[in-house]
Order: sequence, then C-alpha cells, then structure tokens
Amino acid sequence: MRAAYFPLETFIYGISYAWLKYLIRSPEPLDPNYAWDAVTRDSPPVLDWFRLNWPIKPMRPLVIAAKMRQDHALGIHAHYDVSNEFYKLFLDKRYMFYTCADFHHPDETIEEAQQHKADFILNLIDPKPGQKILELGCGWGAMLKRIEEATGTKENLYGLTLSQEQVDFNDQHNHYNVEYADFITRAYPQGQYDCIYSIGAWEHVRTREIPQLLDKLFAALKPGGRLVQHFFCRVNDDIFAPAACAQIYFPGSMGSSYRFHAKAWEDAGFRITHRSVHDYRLTLRAWFDNLAANRERALEIVDVATFNRYMTFFPASWRYFNDNMGMVTRWVLEKTA
Repeated sequence: MRAAYFPLETFIYGISYAWLKYLIRSPEPLDPNYAWDAVTRDSPPVLDWFRLNWPIKPMRPLVIAAKMRQDHALGIHAHYDVSNEFYKLFLDKRYMFYTCADFHHPDETIEEAQQHKADFILNLIDPKPGQKILELGCGWGAMLKRIEEATGTKENLYGLTLSQEQVDFNDQHNHYNVEYADFITRAYPQGQYDCIYSIGAWEHVRTREIPQLLDKLFAALKPGGRLVQHFFCRVNDDIFAPAACAQIYFPGSMGSSYRFHAKAWEDAGFRITHRSVHDYRLTLRAWFDNLAANRERALEIVDVATFNRYMTFFPASWRYFNDNMGMVTRWVLEKTA
C-alpha cells in the first residue's frame, strides 16, 4: 500500500514529500542510521533537479492553497499533543526547549547549548521585575522559567499556546499564566505589555496573516516596548519543496521569507534594533540522537507511525538548513511611538 501512494504523492506534492511519507509509512520502526542517510544524502543531479522543479510552478499555489485551508489548531495539535513524556526523551532536561539551541562548540551537550540560547534571548528581552511580559507560543514554559530565574517574579508572565498538553504541563509544574488560545486571531488589550516575544512560533503564522497581527501586537505594547522574535524563515520567496514537506509535520503552517519579514516589521511601525542568524543543525542532530537512544521507551509511548514521523522530521529539517533553504533569525523590534 505504501508503494501505491508514492507515484500519486510525487505527482501532486513532489518527490521529497512522497519519499518522506513512504518512510513514515514503514510498518517497522525506522533504523536511525538508515533514516538519517535516507533523508540527508545527496541525490543524483537528475533526481535533484526533479526534486526542486516538480510540481511545475503553475501547480504550486494550488497545492499550497489546499493545505492552507486547515485550521492552525489542527496542525499544532498534530505535532505537539503527542505526549509530554515523548518530548522529554529528546529535549533538554532543565527547560524543555523545542527550538534552536546555541552550540558554542560542537561537543557541548544539548543542555549547555539551550542554556546559551536562553541567556542570549534573555538579554534581548531584558526583563525587569514587575514588567508585564507575554510569550506567543510558550511551549512547556522554558523561556518563562528563564525570565522568572532572572527577575524573581512570575505574576506578570503570560503565555499562549494551542497545545492542550502544554497547558496541562504548565498547570502541573510551572503555574504560569498560560492560556489555550490562538495568538494569531485573539484580541489584545492596548498598551499593556512591556515586551511580547516568541521563540519558534512565528513560523506558524501565514504570510497573509502577518500584517494584521503585527498591527495588533504593536498596539498591545507600551511606548518603548519591544517585540522579540526567534524563528526560522525561508531564504528565498519561492521554495516549494520544503514548504510542501512541512505539511507532513506542521499541517496548515507556512513560513515566509527573510525579505518579507524585514519589510513587514518596518511597515508595522517597529524599529529594528537587533537581527542575527543562527545555526539549527547541531540542535536537530542532538534531538535525533537522543530519540534514537531512547527508541524502546519511545515506542512504548507512541505508535510506529509517530516514531517514524519524528525520525524523518529531524533529518529533513537538518537538510533544509544545510541546503541553505532556511535560516534561524532573531530580531528585536522596538515600538518607538
């Protein structure tokens, strides 16, 4: 049956999408060495051309438009509401960050690298005790925890997420003001926040949604407040293959290009005071290796298809960055009026 899907999905979505789905549908758990090589190895030139040029350009907007009809909540639920215990198998132990870490040296642990990232972003946020701070897509509360460590207070820390598993985790362990809500569509009180930030959530905001959302966030900040963003984006405006493959792992999400974001911030009235580019590859490999090392426990928690999905997600994401199709960026945007 999995072989029967391959030509149809190749025709509609391209060979990269079809190949990943073929691997995920394996009735047996994927061998880690095989999975990594099967996704990251170089293709012959003819196959690589086909990978990048099919479907033809007139078909691509139709394919993406069909995928974008899915509700944001469905995509978040599909990826994040797997099991908190499952994520603990490969994320860092202290914070449970599910976003790009900062490896100062290749031999550092994921715990050390995530601490570097937390400290870096803490410096960008520059929180003060008593300031009202909101995180968009707060995950398991990792950065809220780091801000609490720095300020000694949690009463004015707020988070939004579309994962019920993450809400439950925060209620049980962190006790931050975390709300189950779509940060894209919700209303915000005007002039209430000293800082709004997101780490690995802006990727889920579709291009057409960004201008209106930025207007709402600009209005929600106090004068002099800042919007801090950490996310990955496309290098170019038209990269179809990774956009299609992303629908396997984040249904209904569609990132935008670096150029689009740089213009969108300023169009919304923000002043860019910081921008930087970071490398995701070592983080993705560390998560992959951790999951592979905990394979037996993972298969006690999730089914084979879910396990295989993550065993292809990490190498597919690694290749996306290694092929220079995407990059991790960090921005500080200041409300000057």
